[in-house]
Amino acid sequence: MKNSVGYDRRSFPRRQLEYALNIDSQDSGRKFGRLVDVSLEGIRAICDVKVKREQHYDLSFHLPPEVYGRDEIYFTVQSIWTCPGPRKGTCLSGFKVTQYWQRTHNHAALSSLITDYERFLRQL
Repeated sequence: MKNSVGYDRRSFPRRQLEYALNIDSQDSGRKFGRLVDVSLEGIRAICDVKVKREQHYDLSFHLPPEVYGRDEIYFTVQSIWTCPGPRKGTCLSGFKVTQYWQRTHNHAALSSLITDYERFLRQL
């Protein structure tokens, strides 16, 4: 087993986001935080709320209608790790995506949706 700081246990590579994408809490309807990166199995986010390890959170976000219609993207995550964030009152947290769905569209990988979103924004 490797002990180096650079050891990465994730199964799929993570992709940094070029553009901000806010995520909301389905429970409160308020902003939960901002997506930092995404992989096929998880996300990393700067959170505006206190995150507890091993806790499940129901989250959502909207993409521009030109990218994905008016459908909201829903997903449930489990917190794997958390540490103080870059700004006071925030935390940086890693989550495993445990459920993912949309109301009207076929399922597509969360990372694919983010890629489509960023491709659209680069064209503006």
